[in-house]
Amino acid sequence: MLDIENYQMGTLVMKAKAPESVVNTLYNEAKEELYSYNHKLAGHLKSQFLFNDKTKEWFYPEMQMYWDCYREQQCYFQGKENIKLNYKAIDLWVNFMKPGDFNPIHTHGGDISFVLFLDVPEELKKEQDKHEAVSSVPGALDFQFSQPLPPESRWFVNNHTIIPKTGDILIFPAMLQHYVLPFKSDITRVSVSGNLKLDRTDLPKDYF
Repeated sequence: MLDIENYQMGTLVMKAKAPESVVNTLYNEAKEELYSYNHKLAGHLKSQFLFNDKTKEWFYPEMQMYWDCYREQQCYFQGKENIKLNYKAIDLWVNFMKPGDFNPIHTHGGDISFVLFLDVPEELKKEQDKHEAVSSVPGALDFQFSQPLPPESRWFVNNHTIIPKTGDILIFPAMLQHYVLPFKSDITRVSVSGNLKLDRTDLPKDYF
């Protein structure tokens, strides 16, 4: 029996299913008159809107178990003690992605970010199934760690392509690069994103 140790690298992306009640409530509140957030975001979309404080105040506490679960999984991945931390919600916005819209490769502010999919129409899945190129499929969420690698580089896993469904939530480090390629289907893909800041006040200096 070999005496071995493995050293994993990279970072952690967690996928889960959000409560249907949260998805429905957010979707209804996204239809209200909201503030344009285009000037603060990387997306090439015309319809990106900032939720008001009222939505932030119920949403972030309602999803607390998801932030805690990600934190627990992240600490396990990194081999660190899961020290109890408080989170501060920074922002919360909704994207109405339409044909030709896209999100170039970018990162977020804060420490932890997420994308929650409120509506991913079936028509988009049909377009994705017809995609023949070696590139990512239309409307998928792609995470990229470090530089791109050619397809034959099987020793490395530096990207993940997530084909989301309605209700999926992806939680990841805010500094992780990600992007979404455009689609052609005559649909609107609706997603909500936001960022959280960790309170590091009581952490040991060598913890991060």
